[in-house]
Amino acid sequence: MDVPVRFIDSIINNPLLMQFLVHRWFFLLEYDPRLDQLRVYDTRSRTLETLDAYLGSEKPEHATIFAEDRWKMRALLTGELYGPLEMRFVSPEGVYYSREVDARPVEDPARGTLYVGYAKDITDQKNQTQELLEQARHDSLTQLYNNRTGKELIDRYLQAKDPYASCGMLVIDLDFFKNVNDCYGHLFGDKVLQEFARLLRTLFRSSDILVRFGGDEFVVFLKDIPNTTLLQKTRQLSESVQQVKFCENDYRMTCSIGACFLPENTAGYSFDQLFENADWALYQAKQNGRNQYVFCDNLRRYAQAVPAAPETADIDARYLHNDLISTAFELFEKNNSFETAIPLFLKIVGIRLQLDRITIVDTRIRERSISRQFQWTSPRAEPVPLNGESYTKEDFLTLFHSYDEYGTTVLQADNMGMYSPQGRALLMQGGAQTVVYAAMYGEGEYQGAIAYVVCGSKRYWTPQNRRELGEITKIINAYLSKHLAVNAVSRGMTSAPEFDRLTGLLAFSRFKEEVFHKIIGGYAEGFQIFYCDFENFKYFNEKYSYATGDQLLKEFSDFLIEAARHWGECYLCRVVGDQFVLYLSCRDEKGPLHYADTLCHRFEQYQAQHYPEVRLRVRMGVYAIEPGCLSASAAIDKANFARKQVHSNTRVSAVQFDKKLEVKQTLTGELLSGLPQALENGEFKLYLQPKFSPKDLSVIGAEALTRWIKPDGTVVYPDQFIPILESTGRIVDLDLYIFEQVAQFLQRNAQAGHRLLPIAVNASAVLAREDAPTQEYSEILEKHNISAQMLEIELTETAVVSEYDRVKRLLSSFQSDGMQTSLDDFGAGGSLLNNMVDIPVNTIKLDKLFLTRCSSNARGTDFLREIVHLVKRLGFNVICEGIETEEQVQLLRSLDCDGAQGFWFSKAIPAEEFERRYLCS
Repeated sequence: MDVPVRFIDSIINNPLLMQFLVHRWFFLLEYDPRLDQLRVYDTRSRTLETLDAYLGSEKPEHATIFAEDRWKMRALLTGELYGPLEMRFVSPEGVYYSREVDARPVEDPARGTLYVGYAKDITDQKNQTQELLEQARHDSLTQLYNNRTGKELIDRYLQAKDPYASCGMLVIDLDFFKNVNDCYGHLFGDKVLQEFARLLRTLFRSSDILVRFGGDEFVVFLKDIPNTTLLQKTRQLSESVQQVKFCENDYRMTCSIGACFLPENTAGYSFDQLFENADWALYQAKQNGRNQYVFCDNLRRYAQAVPAAPETADIDARYLHNDLISTAFELFEKNNSFETAIPLFLKIVGIRLQLDRITIVDTRIRERSISRQFQWTSPRAEPVPLNGESYTKEDFLTLFHSYDEYGTTVLQADNMGMYSPQGRALLMQGGAQTVVYAAMYGEGEYQGAIAYVVCGSKRYWTPQNRRELGEITKIINAYLSKHLAVNAVSRGMTSAPEFDRLTGLLAFSRFKEEVFHKIIGGYAEGFQIFYCDFENFKYFNEKYSYATGDQLLKEFSDFLIEAARHWGECYLCRVVGDQFVLYLSCRDEKGPLHYADTLCHRFEQYQAQHYPEVRLRVRMGVYAIEPGCLSASAAIDKANFARKQVHSNTRVSAVQFDKKLEVKQTLTGELLSGLPQALENGEFKLYLQPKFSPKDLSVIGAEALTRWIKPDGTVVYPDQFIPILESTGRIVDLDLYIFEQVAQFLQRNAQAGHRLLPIAVNASAVLAREDAPTQEYSEILEKHNISAQMLEIELTETAVVSEYDRVKRLLSSFQSDGMQTSLDDFGAGGSLLNNMVDIPVNTIKLDKLFLTRCSSNARGTDFLREIVHLVKRLGFNVICEGIETEEQVQLLRSLDCDGAQGFWFSKAIPAEEFERRYLCS
């Protein structure tokens, strides 16, 4: 009797079919429903495994299929599902793998209906697919989630969020990242992004969702965290990013952060809504000056319009842009009434720093009570009353000991556990979220504080921010103390202090009173005011301690007393800090200036012996009281102005106030107080000095210059006002003004169909120190529809040498915007020869003095020729300035210079005359 052939044998005995299965790494399966038995055959047709009771138990001991996938196998082997199906397995060694499984019912002659199929290992294929999917979900540069994936993951979490869970979102921008690409290149920019992504992975949990949202913008979504943790992580990120260093250059990374918190029992929010909230907060952080974070705790802000700007109609526009320190001095000095000046200044500070309330708080330590002296509030906030509220000793000591080196402390509403409930309520009144308290002292005693309050959201204050608030507070305190003292004297309550508590010298107010009596009484003839201080005394304090610094000031006062006693009648006082002023009649045969310089050097020698690790330099200004002087303050101001003219790069330690300095002082006052109005009135006129080709004497361009022509017709030349503006930082305003005047000039001539020539505009090194607002220059060109190629930016060699790295970035930024750049006054000061290879300029301008010296003899001419040829071989254009003779013109022709300017060709002429002469034809 023939034995029936099993169906599986018909497959196994087919060599061609088996070769195909072996090649594809298939395993054959045979399942017998009657026996509930599964047999697995290897690629050589041998029984690899026999599994009994395969489907009879939910959790058979021999089962290697994932529990979640067992239903698939059951359905496949009972005919309920059709394959192929993917299933997950785990080996006895714990290795995970995937297989593709399929089976079909067949009729076996001997055993009836069987299920015969295959199993194929697809682990590698699945891993590759998963890897591709992961790659598609991540940003290729940073390996963080990309925009689309991050949004999907966050939305998925929000939809399934436990109602008792809270979460937060951070939206982060790297500050001034465009400048990084412009200055250092895109490869370095990519490295910055990678390092920032690496920092994010270090600071946040693996469960948090990290997203590169686009460009230099990132999103961090923190799951299941309380608000305090969100605050801590935000602060940690803001501080940690500043510690990242790069070996290639001195770039230091900072970021601005907007944070949004979704509390528990809050549902229905999507990614877009949370992002809008956090992005609103990010915008506030940028408006506040960047390098800080802002919280948005109003979840409906994304739907609200940005609040209107505060009312500023009663504020001089320049106060909204000028340095706050300078503004404070100007307002308090210009207004005779402190009570008139202080509300205006508090309002300016509040608007500039986007505060909700500023309160000047008077503290009476013995009574343990506080009261409000002055207060400003924004339209968003309500005023808070402070009328004798009391506090505990413990709360006062906690606040007092928290003041930092700037005299400030930052309090956050959610981190006030160190204070009593009474103290928390008192310190964080009126819905305050973040308050900076800045201490006020008088005669060495704590007098109170100024509270700078933010109500709508939390804010992080950088050390630079706190330092500025500390300085502002000191200024307010000084004028407030003066105001209170005057009021007290007028009411007969007290007298002004007579003596300085540290040195025992006269108090400044008493000194001015005594000198005023001498001047008004006509007894000041032959007397002088000497105003002195120490250069960089702060460093001495940091090196030796403030106590040692105080001791040195006492020693200096003793030195001055001994020196002044020689001349008979005198007055001496300490003005403030390390500043002293003397009134005496110096009859030194070489004059008071020589005497002052000798005094400075004598004390410097004494100091060098006792404190050798720090070289302290004494600076002194001298004013000889004139018959027309009627004010002690005016005399002191003139001596102080002379002191400020002592430069650190000279051996001269004393300067005397003279007619030249008087003109400069008057001009300085006019410039500091009247520059915006003068610019608005068009008092600074555009002048152009033509540039010519030495070869054919054709005009090839011009340099933009300016003259200040006052309403009375007085002409002030650049060498008079440029140094003043540079020393005060106001030169940037004039630079931009002249640049726009040039753009308007070119636009007008283009519209008239006139010939156009490129024009060079000077820029100050101050621009480089202030991180170069080159965007404003590009906006001016775009506004007037002028090609950047028509403008050239000039900086002097001396400025470039002193600020090389910053100026190099500035020049690169101008070039990236399409403008030409040039180096002015080459050979006049420091040397750039070490950096000539990579300095980003198009033109080198040889200084007049350099040209004159070199052309005086044959050796100099040869040297000049080599310099010109070297510069031209490096790819620069060469222009010589200050050309005044025919011989110099012939020399330039022989040197093959590209251009020249000077009085031999033409002096600087008004722009209108330049237009008639050179453009209209």
